[in-house]
Amino acid sequence: MSLLRPIIRTCAVGALRDRTWAEERVYDSDQTPLAEAVLGEAAKPYIVVYTDTDDHKPAGMGEMYSGLSRTLSLCLEIGVASAIRKANGNIVLQFAATDEGMEWAVDIIESQAIAALFGDPMSPWGDLMKQLVTNVVNMPSRRGGQSQTGVRYAARRTVFACKTISDIPPGVVLAPAHPVRTFIKMARATPSLGVVDVATIIENLLQTTEAPAWRVAQAYLNIGTQPALNINVDGAPLPWGKDKVEVPVETPPLDEATLADYPPLMTDIKVTNDDPVDMDRPPFSNQ
Repeated sequence: MSLLRPIIRTCAVGALRDRTWAEERVYDSDQTPLAEAVLGEAAKPYIVVYTDTDDHKPAGMGEMYSGLSRTLSLCLEIGVASAIRKANGNIVLQFAATDEGMEWAVDIIESQAIAALFGDPMSPWGDLMKQLVTNVVNMPSRRGGQSQTGVRYAARRTVFACKTISDIPPGVVLAPAHPVRTFIKMARATPSLGVVDVATIIENLLQTTEAPAWRVAQAYLNIGTQPALNINVDGAPLPWGKDKVEVPVETPPLDEATLADYPPLMTDIKVTNDDPVDMDRPPFSNQ
């Protein structure tokens, strides 16, 4: 599970609430609360936030947790809709055919949403978003419509292709200033956002016992224990391994006690020249 996906979605919802013409009608993924929110009312603008593709292209030895090789799509669906309750009790969203006013509303809301997520320096949730999302490399934006009947309605899908910080590998205990720790504090301090339980779930999933540094490096590099010993990751045990714990890779060096049992066979070395005549002969001669 990627902890960053739900955290980034929640930050986006927090940054967008009451910052656009959609007002508080900003929802995480599920449109059911949207249908309830606009039930029986005139058409109102809304935003639904979800994460779509989350592509990793591990580099080197396969760094699965690195954010450098990851592209996460954060999607906003912006529209204007109302809802009706049918005789069977089901709630159905109704999208009015587009007009100039609705198109203006959707365009303005998209502009407000971009500002709330990435441009507003006074937004706590937007600031946290920028700590989690290090860069936006692409931002396609498409309008909605129904090609079967030729009906167009006021809706737009805006996608932010995001580079993120690294995900959290096993054995890592997060520092107090880590953005995920900040998210937990902010979520609990904002019960109106409805994410207090999410904060508890995230906190329960975090590691509480720090693994040795070489084990953390092993997790980041996505390699087995023996390969980590072979390449001698900083802090890893020596490559001949521990007796009955790790498979030896090399024969360990002899210790001093063992060396005492094998005294050197040669104690004196003399170098002599077997051909003294050569010493008097010039090294180079034209004769």
